[in-house]
Amino acid sequence: MKRLLLISPWFGKWPAWINFFIESCKHNSEIDWLIPTDQPEPENTAPNVKFVHCAFDAYKERISNDIGVDLHHIPPYKLCDLKPFLGLSFAEYLEGYKSFGYCDLDVIWGDIRSIYTDEILDNYDAVSSHSDIMAGHLSIFKNTKKMRTLGRRIPEWRLRIASVEHLSLDERALTSIMRPRRKHFIKKLMAPKSLMVERYTTPGGGERLWPDGSASPDEWTWKNGQLTNERYSSGILYLHFMFWHSNRWRRPHTGEAPWPRLDSIVQCDWREAAQDGFSISPAGIRLLP
Repeated sequence: MKRLLLISPWFGKWPAWINFFIESCKHNSEIDWLIPTDQPEPENTAPNVKFVHCAFDAYKERISNDIGVDLHHIPPYKLCDLKPFLGLSFAEYLEGYKSFGYCDLDVIWGDIRSIYTDEILDNYDAVSSHSDIMAGHLSIFKNTKKMRTLGRRIPEWRLRIASVEHLSLDERALTSIMRPRRKHFIKKLMAPKSLMVERYTTPGGGERLWPDGSASPDEWTWKNGQLTNERYSSGILYLHFMFWHSNRWRRPHTGEAPWPRLDSIVQCDWREAAQDGFSISPAGIRLLP
């Protein structure tokens, strides 16, 4: 039985770093990725990265039929709120996997299985890469009916997923199921067994100090499937560069995102980078010296 399938829908033009994302997936051979998309396959390919080709309207039709709520009107960013329902909608693709989850594409992966071992994935219903919340950029669940249908336990889930507003159902709403308030004794008894450990994946947000109490490192390096940064040479799960490529979630005191100001985010050929390694920093993606 295969270990894990991660699902990440994407509609619209591929991000500039997509070939680097796929290269980092390629080195995690025990994990498969499934990407529903309306785009042709990128230049870089990997045997463990599979695509489901469909238009965005067709995707919304599928999800609407699978969960019984009309979602034809929702905008693309609302896809984040649909993540808790991906296990239900893509159940046919989960056959043969012990675990499934969702992730983002603005990520470069390290050696996932060196950290998320069989012991962890077998002993917990849900695993998050944050200590206080289910992470939208990577959350993993046991492949059971209970976890595939977890989204239906969100209060007023039908109304909330039909709203055009982004309501953080993949993060805050699921966290309230995993960690109910103290007064909800019955809910605490029924809560899935979860593991939430901070993996320090997302620099530039100004919110989480690193383990040594300092601000997040800016210089990260990927080579031969291993991810390091200027401060740590091992134990890094992934790099999530959300705060570098977008201003959407940045706090005012952290300033503007650096990547939109660059002439080019990607400053090297992905083929050379796959062979020789590359750095990821506020200055962009560059070939290692």
